[in-house]
Amino acid sequence: LEEDSALSPSLNQFIYNRSGNEEAGFDLTRPSVECLQEEEEEREEVGQHLDQMSEVLDMGFEMDVCRDALRQYDGDVNRALNHVLSGQSEGLNGAAPPAEEGRELATALQSRLRVEGSGDSTPTNCLTPVKSNTPRTGSPRVPKRAQNDPSTPAATSTPSATPKAKKSRPKDIDVLGILNSKTDDKPLINVAVVGHVDAGKSTLMGHLLCLLGVVTQKELHKNKTASQKMGKGSFAYAWVLDETGEERERGVTIDVAQTKFQTRKKTVNLLDAPGHKDFVPNMISGASQADVAILVVDSTQGGFEAGFELGGQTREHVVLVRALGVQSLIVAVNKMENVEWAKDRFDHIASELGAFFRNVGFKAADTVFVPVSGLEGENLLEKSTIPQLCQWYSGRSLVDEMDALEPPKRSYDKPFRLIVTDVFKHPQLGLSVAGKVDSGYIVVGTPVVVMPGGDTAMVKSITAADDKSVDYSVAGEQCTLGMGGLDQAKVHNGNVICESHSRVRTTLKFKARVLVFDIEVPITKGFPIDLHYQTVNEPAIISRLISVHSKSNGQVIKAKPRCLTKNQVALIEVKCERPICLELFKDSKSMGRITCRYGGDTIAAGMVIEIT
Repeated sequence: LEEDSALSPSLNQFIYNRSGNEEAGFDLTRPSVECLQEEEEEREEVGQHLDQMSEVLDMGFEMDVCRDALRQYDGDVNRALNHVLSGQSEGLNGAAPPAEEGRELATALQSRLRVEGSGDSTPTNCLTPVKSNTPRTGSPRVPKRAQNDPSTPAATSTPSATPKAKKSRPKDIDVLGILNSKTDDKPLINVAVVGHVDAGKSTLMGHLLCLLGVVTQKELHKNKTASQKMGKGSFAYAWVLDETGEERERGVTIDVAQTKFQTRKKTVNLLDAPGHKDFVPNMISGASQADVAILVVDSTQGGFEAGFELGGQTREHVVLVRALGVQSLIVAVNKMENVEWAKDRFDHIASELGAFFRNVGFKAADTVFVPVSGLEGENLLEKSTIPQLCQWYSGRSLVDEMDALEPPKRSYDKPFRLIVTDVFKHPQLGLSVAGKVDSGYIVVGTPVVVMPGGDTAMVKSITAADDKSVDYSVAGEQCTLGMGGLDQAKVHNGNVICESHSRVRTTLKFKARVLVFDIEVPITKGFPIDLHYQTVNEPAIISRLISVHSKSNGQVIKAKPRCLTKNQVALIEVKCERPICLELFKDSKSMGRITCRYGGDTIAAGMVIEIT
């Protein structure tokens, strides 16, 4: 009974001949599990091909026409697209049109869609059909090498190389014109909160968020109840920012917590950085995104000394934020209620830190000291009325000092650069990357490149820091991009997203002018370092010591030194193990800065002056 002729007519009518009907995904003579799997795979593959065609055609043709064209060309999307656009979908016997006819076909298609559509006169988004230069195979996917190699025609001109996205081209938005016309918006500043562990950073900022109304009373009550059950009642405000179980169990900040709020005059993007020495790389990641910094110090007896004089993180954090380009610094002298708001204690701390700031490179006019109490909320949002403080302090509150800061100038007119800080799968948006727009701007529908890998993608959506969907994002803003046509394994923290026509430079070797900090072991040729730039760190070596320069005038003091010691300014060559994305300091101050660490200590920092 294995032959078709032996089966009854009632059964024979349900048997499909696969050679005669390619869409039939089953055969009664084969195992049922196998044929179901094959049917599902074929349906999924056809669906993917139809999605690609519908994006290019903007749903201007019926799916049956596209499906027939795909069957005619064995799943080759490029040839099927050209065939549909050529108007030969009736016979399905003609060859694909040549590339020279592409523009005429696209124009004719747009005209036809305007007439046959709903009456909207806006031209339909449509890619120009181009004949494929790749060998015809069963799959329309272009190899990654072809996508990454700009010299390969299929990587740049064929529809299959275009990442899958809801938009086929960027929205027609005059971003620069909108920015120039805005006069009522509150300027944005990115503020990093740094300082020694247990200085009260998270408690201070959590209480401030509660006073600003960012945190509801319900959330605060929940934190108070949970913290009291764990015997940590004073951590209720800190838990506003320290949300992970590990952070709450250990009582320290581990990751950079980010939140956005508005004051009377500013829109503030807050970056609460960890203070523990084990998490300095995370602190660097947060501080690299900041325009200004708030340094929180503990005013209690022994607390300030532990962070500043006895190997604490206050000194290193100040050095790092200055090396990362922060020029304005607000010092929040915290826990003043524990010293009864004593003026002598405040003046002592201001004197000690002021001298250190000058040595690091901060100007006196760019630093300000504010006495506060993070736990009690004094002098945070409104100026304190405590008599002990009012007797000697006539300055502003912490928020008023933020409002007094000058917002930095943004590089809106420079090429688009976004530094990736997080990669995740969103339930609705799919693959998403979060980060700060370093320069330029990005619009929904823009094709982009992930460097240094060179993988292409399409920006399907943009979400602002306040979780609102927007059409564009500009320099200085934190945003999340919904990416199409990109494998999650191809994008990582520290990657740079840019447009294909203005890619960021990648290199294995570069020259930098650095300042050597207070080190115990001299730096020699071949010295291994952890190179920190933007949000990541890479292993590298100092391959050459080129020269030592004068701090005052920059002139060369000594060429080809044998070693570098503390407080020297030197020109060095750094060699990395993997390609990294860098810009010259003269072109981009943020992407042209580096920090060198060794053995858990920061040993040098400086600027990139040559990329080889």
